Amino acid sequence: AKLNHILLYVTILSITISGIFKKLLNGETLIIIFKKIKIQDNFELGELFYDIHVYSNYLLIALIVIHLMAVVVHKLFFNDNLLKKIL
Repeated sequence: AKLNHILLYVTILSITISGIFKKLLNGETLIIIFKKIKIQDNFELGELFYDIHVYSNYLLIALIVIHLMAVVVHKLFFNDNLLKKIL
């Protein structure tokens, strides 16, 4: 469970960071707290960050499904009411 939580956080961070770099490397301007950021275009590296972005989203979906299945397994096989403990 702890590994799944860590991987969820890492995946969310990688989605965010790869999305930012994908946008910047494709020649777009990014505005963060009233500051415009623009870097030199590099479409090949931008494509790499796009792939990281897409695969990280797939990994996030898989981790969420694993997380939900763990709750179902605990409820059905271990008679452990995790939802009551969580909420």
